[in-house]
Amino acid sequence: MFIKEELEKFQKDRPKSERLWQKALDVLPGGVSHNIRTFGLPLIGSFPVFIKSSNGAYLKDIDNNEYIDCWNGHFAMILGHNPPEVRNEIKKYLVEGWHFGTNTEYQVGLAETIIQRNPGIEKIRFCVSGTEATMYASRLARAFTKKRLVAKARLGWHGANDTLLYDIGSLKRDQVSPGLLKAEQAGILSFQINDESAFDLIKENSHDLAAIIIEPVLGGGGGFPVDLEFLKRLKEDCEKYGILLIFDEIITGYRFVDSFFQNEVGVIPDLTTMGKIIGGGMPIGGIGGRKDIIDRSSPDAENQVLIGGGTFSGYPLSMIAGLKTLEILKGSPHNYERINKEGESLLNNLNRFFKEEKSQINAVGHKSMIMLHALSKWIENPSMEEIFKFKDKKREALLQLALFNRDISGLHGLGSISMAHTHENLLKIQETVKEISQPVSQSKFK
Repeated sequence: MFIKEELEKFQKDRPKSERLWQKALDVLPGGVSHNIRTFGLPLIGSFPVFIKSSNGAYLKDIDNNEYIDCWNGHFAMILGHNPPEVRNEIKKYLVEGWHFGTNTEYQVGLAETIIQRNPGIEKIRFCVSGTEATMYASRLARAFTKKRLVAKARLGWHGANDTLLYDIGSLKRDQVSPGLLKAEQAGILSFQINDESAFDLIKENSHDLAAIIIEPVLGGGGGFPVDLEFLKRLKEDCEKYGILLIFDEIITGYRFVDSFFQNEVGVIPDLTTMGKIIGGGMPIGGIGGRKDIIDRSSPDAENQVLIGGGTFSGYPLSMIAGLKTLEILKGSPHNYERINKEGESLLNNLNRFFKEEKSQINAVGHKSMIMLHALSKWIENPSMEEIFKFKDKKREALLQLALFNRDISGLHGLGSISMAHTHENLLKIQETVKEISQPVSQSKFK
């Protein structure tokens, strides 16, 4: 009954989105240009919303439904949507043009700003996306070390490049996307975070292991934090065996503090990939780190490593929006403290409730990152392995749909908290998730 009522309400309130979805299916494969933007809703016989505007903590769809948004543009909008200071900065420079295909002062300014706040970043090369950044970082590592293999964390999402699109969505190494080489052929090894066996893998392959790449908090992989001692041990082993350590900070960079997460935990990698927040909501990617490694990409370098040659690399509006955003974040320590505390509170309160009610939902995250996992059965204090073994995609889709029906937008359950969210917003999110958790858990699917 709950499923039927929720579907009927959702579809009744969104006739324009439904019509546009039918058109989208005719011209876009699966109706989308990014797989997760279906929100899983076709799995339960529905369609995604189409958004027309945003402001602060809110999105508005083409049917004029308004949502408190927790997805925040794939975690990029830490200031909230359409912040006036950033918008005005873009408008000010827009009259001068928006794409030159040349050098600009703005990319120098953004690079300087990032380097000043991050001791582990000596030089930067900008590109357009996180997918590019991680691909280029792997290429640099292989060229610099003259080794072939790259090891990554299972579930770690580093974009859809051919180099690293392995061992995502599952802890089992049993699926490779059609069109890709097998992991062994591509020179990719994988390990499980916070697991001692990772260090055996490193030791066994140290002679041919160029790099280890890891997100300090798995983003697309479910919001699981990596233990500090695990990160420290990775750093020690990399130094011991001449392996480069790459932190993918595309999500964690400037998310919890006014710099990269590596500074907060005191583990400095050799290379860092960056994106999202540093572009202020505009398209951006970057590779930074040790000067001797990054300089291998210089056109003056002997036997140059070719990276970052995209048409929109160093895109002026991205540089301008990023500079303004980082300027605002530098003056926002109180807001960082607030959203981190609010996130921890929300995470703990929800998990306490799920446990008391034996809901088939579990909250995972770190500070202002919060994701919800719907399972096929109730498990008390589920491990990462159990969460992925019993993950229920239809139940997760129903959770997202029920949130939309109650004016909340999220992905991976929720997503993240922005500085535009108020305490009242977060109370509503908490009470709404509690309200729907039992009917979502108890629903039966055909």
